[in-house]
This record gives sequence, structure tokens and C-alpha cells, in this order.
Amino acid sequence: MNVRRRADLRAWHICLAMSLLAWPGVAQAQNNVGTGPLTVTLADTEPTVGAFSLGPVRVAPGITVREIGTTSNVFDEATDPKEDFVAAGTPDVAAYAQLGWLKISAYGGVELTYYRTYVSERSVGYAGRARMDLLLSRLRPFVAGGQTKTRERANGEIDTRAERLETEQSGGLAFAVSEHSTGYISAVRLTTAFSDALDSGVNLGASLNRDSDDFNLGFQAALTPLTTLTLRGGYTRDLFHDSPERNADTRYITAAFAFAPEAALNGSITVGYTDFVAVDPLIVPYRGLTAAGGVTIPFGEIGRLRFTVGRGPRYSFDTTEAYYRETTLGLMYTHRIVGAVDVQLSGSRSLFNYGNRAGSGDRQDHLDLVAGGLGYNLRNRSRVALTYEYGLRRSPELAERNYDRRRVFLSWTYAL
Repeated sequence: MNVRRRADLRAWHICLAMSLLAWPGVAQAQNNVGTGPLTVTLADTEPTVGAFSLGPVRVAPGITVREIGTTSNVFDEATDPKEDFVAAGTPDVAAYAQLGWLKISAYGGVELTYYRTYVSERSVGYAGRARMDLLLSRLRPFVAGGQTKTRERANGEIDTRAERLETEQSGGLAFAVSEHSTGYISAVRLTTAFSDALDSGVNLGASLNRDSDDFNLGFQAALTPLTTLTLRGGYTRDLFHDSPERNADTRYITAAFAFAPEAALNGSITVGYTDFVAVDPLIVPYRGLTAAGGVTIPFGEIGRLRFTVGRGPRYSFDTTEAYYRETTLGLMYTHRIVGAVDVQLSGSRSLFNYGNRAGSGDRQDHLDLVAGGLGYNLRNRSRVALTYEYGLRRSPELAERNYDRRRVFLSWTYAL
């Protein structure tokens, strides 16, 4: 048995062991099942913090100031970086209602970005998503949809703030197995469309515009009053609009743990196994572990340590590379100094491994981010922070991909 085969079997054994944990669950809280990538953040229960009632509807407005400050490298350039003042924020509102056998959850927000000097980088985007569940005894059909328009960088590989439109259509059927467990089957279509924009001479729309059709089934169980486990397995087909040679099929199985805010751990973490195969026979398949999410460990009332992880294949905008394998690890520590004032330190490293086409050479780029700042915690559990961030990306073979970037900014998350 070769090394790859042994690694594949170990991955399946890990996922099988996790699946067995679902059966003794006797907990209370559960999350939406069968959601797509845009609707996954919709509330599954009535919001209680920062919310008010409009008849039978609970409404929670808010605003997030992502940054007000300066950046030393607007375009992430290797040479002659451009500095500018930037302000960016998102006013939004969430709504929730349960009317007998009908449950509705919705969200809407406007993304505003302002650059003082480089007018071309100013943008107005939006996000809207909603889901409707029919609570018909044990059977619970659901439909959902959403659309996001943004000019934020899509990932750590892409330097250009290209306008991107993502649209989700999803639906399925959930079945209440017991009071604390639910099975489901669902289908999701996600359409990704970049407007005309170039990165390193490559048209992002021509290389990345695609439809992703996902068919999956799963099982969710409450393990404790504060912990939920969701098992999911499925099949995804990616169909590229202008580059059909990039089409690919993916089979996967995942186990996701979600922890309530009041638990010893809070946040969520997903681990799984992915079998990614492109139609192009020259592209090496990816078969291995994937991971995503983050958990926070509190240290009494004075400190919090947050760990984040990401691992898996990502489509590269460079069609000659097909895809890259990304591994990201991050740590953030927040320490209360006095009263409502705290200090926060964070760091992360992302590795981008290329060379996944037969005959191409291996290459590993990396992106490092470190940050530190002071924060003030408001009574509504939001936080105002002044942060300094330094970013560094290096590519051993493509000098034009290298850059340094410094940012000093104020951020604020506010809930009414």
C-alpha cells in the first residue's frame, strides 16, 4: 500500500469516527440545515440582543465600520506602492419571524468603500439573503436564496479589487428524527461572476466565472445543550462559463462542530475529506483533508485566545496553474488591561502550494499578517478598536507577486 493510499484511508477513518459521535446527542440548540454559502449565516432562532419587534417580526439593525485609516499599498504592488486614506463600513439589518408553521429569516446590508485619492477603488456593494422553512410536523421543506455584490479582494492570491457578483439558489427537505436531531437533503446552485478586471494580465471573468451545483445530504444532532454536530456528504460540479477545460467534480464528507457563545469553547470548526478531480487529465487530483473555521478559548474575564484554520484546494485565477492548495493558520489573543480597555495581538500565515498540473514545477508562496491594537468594549458587547497591521507576501519565482503593506485603522461593530 503506497503512502497516498494510507493517508486517504486514515482520513476516512477520522471522518467515520467523528460520525459515530452524533448518536448519543441530547442537546437543545441547532442551526439551519442544508444552507448554501451565502445563506449559512442567517439566524435560525429569534434574535434577542439589539432587536425590537415590528408586529410578529423581530428586527436587528446594526452597522459595522470595517476600517477608517490609511493603507501604504492600495494595489498590493511590488514596487512604487501607493498610499491612501480609506473608509469602509456596512449598515445592515436582520429580520426573523415565525408565523405558525412558517419560519422566515432574512438579512440585508450595503457595503460602502471610500478612497480619498484613488477614486477608481471607491465602491458600493450589497448583500441580501433569505430563507423560508415550512414546519409541517416532522417534514420541513425549505427554500433560500441570496445575492452579494462586492469589490473586496476575493482571496489572498488575487490583488485586484475586482467587482464580483455571487448568487445562490437553494432548497431541500429536512426531517425531524427526534427532538434533538434532524436529517436533510438539499441542492444548492452558486453562480460566481467577475466583471472585467485583470490581475497579472489575466482576465478574472474569463478564468473564474462559473456555476457550482452542489447536492448533499446530512444529519445534525445536539451533543450537549451548547454543542451541535452536523455531518454532511455530497457532490459538487463546477462548470466554468468561458473555460470548460477547468470543469471539475468534487466528492466530500465533513463534520462540523458548533459551540454556543456561553460554552467553554465558542465558535465553529469543520473538518472533512475531499476528492477533487478536474476533467483535464493533466491536472493532478486533490484527495485529502480539508478544514475551516475558528474557536475561541476564554481565560476567565481577562483574556481570550482564538485559533483559526483553513485548508483545501482553491481555484487559481491563472489557468496554467488550475488550482492551488491553501493552508492557513491564525492566532489572536485579547487581554483585558483595565475596565473596558483591552489589547489585542494577532498573526496568521497562509501557504499557497502550486504545481498541480503534470509537468509544472512546485512552488510555494506565502502571505503573513501580524497586527496589534487597543480596544474599548461597549456595554452592548461590541468593540471599538485602533489597529496596526503589517502584511507581507513572497513568491520565490514571481517577483511581481511580492508586496509589503501597512495599515493603521479604526474599526467598530455596533448593534442598536
